[in-house]
Amino acid sequence: MKIPCKVHSYPADGEHKTFSWTAPLTWNVRSGSLRQVAPKEQTLIRFDEIPHGIIAHSQGGGATGEVVDVGEGTSPQDYDKIDVVDKFVMATGQPREVAPLAVERGAIGVILYPTPQQADRWPDMVRYGGFWPNAAQADQTPLGFSISRRQADDLLIAMRTGPVRLVGTIDANLYSGSLQVLEGWIPGRNLQLREILLIAHLCHPRPSANDNASGSGLLLEIARTFAELAAAGKIELARTVRFLWVPEFYGTLPWVTAHCEQVKRLLFVLNLDMVGESPEQLGEPFCVSQAPGSALLNSWFAPLLARIADDRRTTTPCGSRRSLHWRIVPPSGGSDHIVFSDPTFGIPAVMFGHNDPLHHTHLDDMEMVDSTQLNRVGLLSAALVLLPELLPQERDRLAGWLLRYSIAELTDACDLTAGNDIEAGTKMLDLALHREEERAEHFRDLLAEANVFWNSRAHLQSLHAVHAAIRRPFETEKEPSTTASEMRLRKAFVGPLPYDFIRELPEADRRFLEQEFSGPYGAMTIEGLNLCDGDHTPQEIAVKLSLEFKQWIPVNTVSRALAIMQQNGWVSS
Repeated sequence: MKIPCKVHSYPADGEHKTFSWTAPLTWNVRSGSLRQVAPKEQTLIRFDEIPHGIIAHSQGGGATGEVVDVGEGTSPQDYDKIDVVDKFVMATGQPREVAPLAVERGAIGVILYPTPQQADRWPDMVRYGGFWPNAAQADQTPLGFSISRRQADDLLIAMRTGPVRLVGTIDANLYSGSLQVLEGWIPGRNLQLREILLIAHLCHPRPSANDNASGSGLLLEIARTFAELAAAGKIELARTVRFLWVPEFYGTLPWVTAHCEQVKRLLFVLNLDMVGESPEQLGEPFCVSQAPGSALLNSWFAPLLARIADDRRTTTPCGSRRSLHWRIVPPSGGSDHIVFSDPTFGIPAVMFGHNDPLHHTHLDDMEMVDSTQLNRVGLLSAALVLLPELLPQERDRLAGWLLRYSIAELTDACDLTAGNDIEAGTKMLDLALHREEERAEHFRDLLAEANVFWNSRAHLQSLHAVHAAIRRPFETEKEPSTTASEMRLRKAFVGPLPYDFIRELPEADRRFLEQEFSGPYGAMTIEGLNLCDGDHTPQEIAVKLSLEFKQWIPVNTVSRALAIMQQNGWVSS
């Protein structure tokens, strides 16, 4: 079976906006190098050897000058009493935050290097970075290079005894171009049923093996396998399965706006991010970042992973023989699934991946990829696609999975309330019950699509019995009257939160969100903002976020975060 496919093209001009996100400029790099010429001569970076050694979106040109170190380089204080005019600036901070400060003070180039913590196990690691200018900023983009911690330490030692001079050259240009999105699909026999979407990104100037060639390659293999099974008559999908290969965020955003009604009819989205990490080389567990809210999908992960983890049939001839080490974690930011879970669409969307210490570095190569890991994530993805197809045969099994998951969610909520505010605790337990009732309703609706009946009475009775048992101790305590603000704010823009919004905050506000209200890749900030719908008070948002992220979040923390959002125009009253 040949998979129907289509290539979509969207602007990459540094001006075009989708929601509140500005499209990047197109960047073409051909070569580049950074050399030390005094007090000794040595080549530090060559693009043809380590592409990550050239910071993405660097301007073309050449420069010679002394190098100075500014530490993190993302705060004006980092430049106090340091003359950077006509000099290269060495910094550990993100290049897009370092560049504006360095350039306005007269620097000729930025050199990124790892902190001791980032380079602890890999002193020769070279980090990936990008300037990400818009069209108006293109002329202010400096030369940019990235070196290892070992090289940086060598330069720092040499700088103690006198000037160190470097020569940098880059052959590259920024221009108005386009981004391509590849879409493929396997048509289902019932076009009225909600579709399933699988997505992966592939967008670095030189693709890395796990981030995200592993996701894109596995997505291709899943599509090929389904197509072959369909062509052989071994499966007949009732609902259409769609596959999307995108530049991360900047390809997804224009695609969803161009297919808005289609997106709103999706059943769920699986985002295949870094899915091939070798357990021998890296040792990081495979993580499933759950969908926020009452997504039925969340109840399927643990039972499937438990079956896959120790099944020797899932190993490959050249892959790891270890059992799969996996974790189910709270919602995460950082990739394309947040586009779909945004209230604009409200689609259950999850991310599969690893906490990979080598992502966005030149060491993310094929030696770090494991074929068994890829095979297992592929099996999990395929099983999730097929479960809605198997509802008539598997109704009772899936109902059992749901009951087990929902009871665990209720008891987790009970654990969170221990030793905390009584009123907020009772609200949390009641909200937890409501979410599980909603999850049961989603299950009943999905069964109804397949013309399968399910009497949910016994299921709901079990949930209510557990809820009553865990709530009873609170009823003996006197609940204080609420002193929390009743202010109800509303998100002031449409679409997912651009990460530029966080970077542009005053430093104290940004630090607070990053340290006190963050979650994985800013997920708590994203979900807190999404709950600003004009209906939720700060206390209600605190309760919902506590349930979502499995940690007690004080209402005063939420109130301060909302105040920051309001002061910076993200939300309004």
